[in-house]
Amino acid sequence: MDQSRIFGTPLSPIFNMRHSWGMSAELLEDTLYILAAENERAMKSADQAIGWFKHGKAAEMLFLVCEEFKLPPEVRYLAVETLDRFLMRHVQHLYASVKGKGQGSAAEWSRVEGQLQKQMMLWVLVCVVVASKVASHYKIVTPGKACRFLVDAGHNFTRSEVIKSEMKVLKTLNFNLSVPSPLTYLETLLEILGHNDSSVEVKVLHATSLKVLDLTYMQRHLVYNKLYMMATRSNTPASPDREKFVTVECDLMLLAVAVIGATSYILDMTTSDKVIDQLGCITRIPGEDIVDFATILVECLIPSDLRIIQ
Repeated sequence: MDQSRIFGTPLSPIFNMRHSWGMSAELLEDTLYILAAENERAMKSADQAIGWFKHGKAAEMLFLVCEEFKLPPEVRYLAVETLDRFLMRHVQHLYASVKGKGQGSAAEWSRVEGQLQKQMMLWVLVCVVVASKVASHYKIVTPGKACRFLVDAGHNFTRSEVIKSEMKVLKTLNFNLSVPSPLTYLETLLEILGHNDSSVEVKVLHATSLKVLDLTYMQRHLVYNKLYMMATRSNTPASPDREKFVTVECDLMLLAVAVIGATSYILDMTTSDKVIDQLGCITRIPGEDIVDFATILVECLIPSDLRIIQ
């Protein structure tokens, strides 16, 4: 018998809905309040550099690595958040160091940028290693596995360098790794949706929502630029007020409801309004805001010739 079928992490959460062994309404409510409070704190302390490294090729590279190691979604999203938080601080520190040298700093920064590009795969692997341990997955990615992967991919990094880099990530983040990811918000909201209305196909929504969330990461700049232009009625994302929009980019609750809303529309547009209404009641986010963001996701992620016109 395949032991991984017994001891492995389930492919998807077991949404228990109203069953006696599932989460009670009180516990779900407490969880939602905790996540909402954490979301508010993250938005208030948002850095303007947030999101630099969790989009496009960086996110795609990390997702492919997690797929290669057959890691569960929770590792994937925790790793990409860890990568972004670490590289944001690491790059800011390097920039401040180079800027402090004064003359010749432009040439020095160009050299540093080149070095960072060469190390990108290393940092991606290290953040996957760290995330796999935090998630307590039984198939954690050890430094040895990471080193072999890097060598096979044509990168000349030793096991010792992988371990040192792992410590660098941990120290840079002050060992603060257990931060909610969009997946935490998404799965909590789906659990509440299923608890409130047993007719909602939560597992189907969950499976497709993960794909939508993946694509959202890879198209992050495009998605949030469009959202900014819609919110401000601007014709360009390059506006003096663009920096203030970082709080919206850090709003994981808004992202989660938008992803679920977009997914419900993709799967069955006849019931998507009902799902979005329930999400609004649960989170107190205006339905219009959910629809606007969900619409942008559908427009960005699905080619126009594949969309169904109502």
